[in-house]
Amino acid sequence: MHSLAPLKLSDLALRPIPGMTLPSQVAFTPRGTDLYYLAPHAGDRLGLFRFDITNKKEHLVVSAPGEGDAREAETLEEELRKQRLRQTLGGVGGFQILDDARALVNIGGTFQLVGLPDGATINGYDLTGLQHLQRCGDDCFVATTGTELVVVFGDGRREQLVAAAGDGMSVGLAEYVAQEELGRMSGLWLDKSGHLLVYTEIDESKVAEHLIVRTDVHPNMVERFRYPMVGATNASVVVCLFDLETRNRTVIKRFDDESYLANVVWLDQDRVVISSLNRAQDCLTRWVYRPSDRSLVELDVEQGDPWVNLPEREFAVDGDLVTTSEAQDHQRHLIRLHPDGTRTQIGALVIRELLGVEGTTALVVATGDEPTQEWLYRVDLVTHHCERVAVGYGAATGVLAPDGRSTYVNASSRDRSPVAMLDTLGEPVPIRATSVPFELFEPEMIELTSATGETLYGAVYLPPPERREGAPLIVSVYGGPHAQLVVDHFGLTMDLQAQYLAQQGAVVVKLDNRGSYGRGLDFEAYLRGRFGQIELEDQLRGVEYCQRRYRLDPERVGIYGWSYGGYMTLLALTRAPEVFSVGVAGAPVVDFRWYDTAYTERYLGDPIGNEEGYERSSVLDQLEGLRGRLMIIHGMMDENVHFGHTSSLLGRANELSKDIELVVLPASRHAPADAASLGRVAKSRTRFLLSNLGLAGGLGEESSTS
Repeated sequence: MHSLAPLKLSDLALRPIPGMTLPSQVAFTPRGTDLYYLAPHAGDRLGLFRFDITNKKEHLVVSAPGEGDAREAETLEEELRKQRLRQTLGGVGGFQILDDARALVNIGGTFQLVGLPDGATINGYDLTGLQHLQRCGDDCFVATTGTELVVVFGDGRREQLVAAAGDGMSVGLAEYVAQEELGRMSGLWLDKSGHLLVYTEIDESKVAEHLIVRTDVHPNMVERFRYPMVGATNASVVVCLFDLETRNRTVIKRFDDESYLANVVWLDQDRVVISSLNRAQDCLTRWVYRPSDRSLVELDVEQGDPWVNLPEREFAVDGDLVTTSEAQDHQRHLIRLHPDGTRTQIGALVIRELLGVEGTTALVVATGDEPTQEWLYRVDLVTHHCERVAVGYGAATGVLAPDGRSTYVNASSRDRSPVAMLDTLGEPVPIRATSVPFELFEPEMIELTSATGETLYGAVYLPPPERREGAPLIVSVYGGPHAQLVVDHFGLTMDLQAQYLAQQGAVVVKLDNRGSYGRGLDFEAYLRGRFGQIELEDQLRGVEYCQRRYRLDPERVGIYGWSYGGYMTLLALTRAPEVFSVGVAGAPVVDFRWYDTAYTERYLGDPIGNEEGYERSSVLDQLEGLRGRLMIIHGMMDENVHFGHTSSLLGRANELSKDIELVVLPASRHAPADAASLGRVAKSRTRFLLSNLGLAGGLGEESSTS
């Protein structure tokens, strides 16, 4: 694949990534005549666009705020919401279509009501400080401020419905681990009539506070987060019903800190499904609550071995709950859960994601012929017929139109740049295409066999043929659960960091080890009870394979990764120092006893019952083995993997007289979002790897001037 310009070091920090600028957060209007979505509008900022389906034209509806615009500043709540969703672009943060004539638009955490299709502001509503707004009448919305539930009216009035009881209490929200680890972002669920609201009352008063001192501002500020570390107290959640007509509140069910509220789905106006996961995460229980008689009846219990992976989305269809489950054969399938608790499996597809349901048609992403393929299907929930959409692409996702006949599609392959189109019964209408301004090369796909016989899939970025033999190898790694690096989509090719390293003379490999996503529960379960062993074994196998196949220099092997990939980098340099000579660890976990409950306990269990597993998963006691060159990059405001992980590692390194190079991002959280931090990461990581692998000369003039 060739294009106009050679890739420069400064290009690695570009956001949005060129060639990856298709629409996001796509939604149809209720009549299906228009398509709305976010797309880059002003540099790295998003605007709200409309695609007129009849005339096949795109229009800008709400522009992104420009430099100095008061709307540009984000609230802390919005900043953290985007961190949970890994959204790094500024501008319009989200929107909600209310009807064919109105939409709610979120800019920096502040909502405004706009008219459609022109985007003109509709005044009258006081929406300041509100989150999770839902329309509950022609002229009113119900929402939360975090500490109270309110109804807001078109004449500017607000009415308080419920208030939080005190410090550490909130209403209508999702606690940290629900957002970060369980996929639940809200604590409000309104029925279709707009009269009955299920909501959460959260007590985090016993959850320890984690403090982040903002030293990048003057005077300094302190941010306080309720962060439950492994083995400690979780939030407790009360699920309540509020009748917006009678203003009556009813407690439905209480969940203590030994269980998690997983999801809430209205089946109809008199039945709502409430799902809960026990703290060990091996039992998912669903209940049905009836507001008419206040009855709560157990609907379904699903046991998991070793754990239950929660469905990302669930939908009501003709009184049934359409969801996904791995209970049958440890592969995720689409199912209908009936009112009597029985289940019907719909087809044999191995589901990656249930995207949506309209009428009796579901839209899903499922595994293709290979685990590296993510194919898009329309599934008839009555006949179970499956029809593939976007044939010819390695990966696709989409959104169903309200009539269930048309589908918005976003598709690509590693050799085909992304395209957005509207597919109506196999007839595609292009919406947006992308272009790549750099000279890039498609990575080579490899397969090797693990020690237990599974096929492992990898992607290799190669330097020019004349520079391959004897070249150094660099491993780009994640390694942890719920992530898959090697997928046949264009993002694999557009990994600018890997491409640049390859262009400078290194061979770069990505390998999805045992424990990673996309291969079913049994493949993921290799991580049960201990992190860092199986993953490293497979990565070492990948190193050996690449060195043999491409005749590489065995003395020059580097590795880099972020988050769990940062943890893997530390493991590689401390437990396999005879193989890895240099590594760059971004925001690494150092000891999982300092990570959150919901993620860590799912895989490692109770720290008291698995003390050895936690001990052997820690990096601190292995630091004596460090012999190579190590750089750590970490944001001081990281609210996910706290900077204390890096501080503890540096303290241990000082005790052992081990040298570690540190790059601090003063204003960055877990996912760097600002241009300065992104540029610093790219330049520091690239220079460190190349210079310590004997390729510093490849940086050229840009290295000394940028």
